[in-house]
Amino acid sequence: MSLRKRLFLTLCLIVVLGFFSIARWVRGELRNSYSQVVEELLVDYAHLFATHVEMSKMTPEGLASLDSIFEKYKSRNFQAPIFNFIKTSHSLEAYVTDTNGTVIFATEKKNLGLNFSKWNDVYKTLKGQYGARSTRVNAEDSRTSIYYVAAPIIINTELKGVATVYKTESSILTFLDEALKKMFFGGFLSVLVLGFLGGLILIWITWPLEKLRLYALNVSEGQRIAPPSSNIKEIKDLGLAFEKMRISLEGKKTIEKYTQVLTHELKSPLTAMKGAAELCLEEMDSLQRARFLNNIIDEAQRSHAILEQLLKIAALESKGELDQIEILDPVEILNEVRDALTGFWKNKKIEIEIIIKSQSAIKGDKFLLLQSFRNILQNAIEFSSANTRIQILVEEKNQSLQITFEDEGTGIPDYALPRIFEKFYSLERPDTKKKSSGLGLSFVKEVVELHKGQIQIQGTLKNERGTLVTLSLPIHHDSI
Repeated sequence: MSLRKRLFLTLCLIVVLGFFSIARWVRGELRNSYSQVVEELLVDYAHLFATHVEMSKMTPEGLASLDSIFEKYKSRNFQAPIFNFIKTSHSLEAYVTDTNGTVIFATEKKNLGLNFSKWNDVYKTLKGQYGARSTRVNAEDSRTSIYYVAAPIIINTELKGVATVYKTESSILTFLDEALKKMFFGGFLSVLVLGFLGGLILIWITWPLEKLRLYALNVSEGQRIAPPSSNIKEIKDLGLAFEKMRISLEGKKTIEKYTQVLTHELKSPLTAMKGAAELCLEEMDSLQRARFLNNIIDEAQRSHAILEQLLKIAALESKGELDQIEILDPVEILNEVRDALTGFWKNKKIEIEIIIKSQSAIKGDKFLLLQSFRNILQNAIEFSSANTRIQILVEEKNQSLQITFEDEGTGIPDYALPRIFEKFYSLERPDTKKKSSGLGLSFVKEVVELHKGQIQIQGTLKNERGTLVTLSLPIHHDSI
């Protein structure tokens, strides 16, 4: 399970448990509050009822009048909309006991004659205390509780009995249930909103970590990408640490690889220079000596070129992103490259045509692109015969800027195509029968990938001759 899912589930669990804990506590508090309010009202009813009994002197006629009052009360039809609840029936009952606790009046006739002296409402009131009790009709169901509140009946300063009023809790719970429904509905919506906001916050917090993970995966697959940027200091520092580690590891691998390559590639020119130098120590005529010295110079220059190209490629391979970026006109760079190589293609009477079908700009390092275009065009010139044509096409294709170099030269054999970007792999030039350092196209590939582009080479075209090199570079969507 991902870290994001774990955090989200943990947050949801905390919110749900917290909500139900608070809801349970609030439900208890609400129930207590409702009970307190009802008890406070019953105290008023009890004293009002006791006052009425006192005025009737507790005579048979007076108690009979109480029967008439409650019969009238119970026979009344009414509809009282109390917020979302409509009350249509009575829920208040009462009884009167004498000083012995015997019921002498009751709205519920089944209680007449019963002795309630042991019930708290009667017992405590007769003792001069506050009398109240709560009794369940069903011991297993708290919703069947009935609240009793009593008041003393005092006639001529003498305690004559107890007047009790009572009310079932079910009538109270109607309001409590309505309040709890609203609370749970609001709580459910709050949990959903908190879950949604929590999810967004988790995505906001963990997305930089996800970008770091993707960055590490891409690096492990050999892709050259810049570390993800972030405004969070810790994430930014971690990204920079990953980048330093990548550069360090790649540097070690590069050193090992290039040490092996240099050992192999420099062995031949060093052997040739050593042999020519030893021959120069022998007696020979000046022409032979000059020839051997020229060989030493040529091999030294070749070794120097190899080292220079290797250093350039090594510098590019260690880069995660370009250092100097500017908006560039590719056609302008191509014209500059063509002018720089004028001596090469004019001597061979080669025609170079630049066809412009797009004026789109690109973003990148001008020096690196200039060197790359030069390497490709110079290869095209060196592998072309005299009196041939090289065409450079600039166009938009597949939402990229494509620059195509097409020549009419000897082409690239099928066996060489899979190795064409391999370092130090080179083919003989038709004119000189010599090979280059084999680093030019490797350099071009590194530059193109740094510019988030692609390079493709097709070895043979019409009549089994010619080479097609296609560069695809991202377009900068502002016209030049």
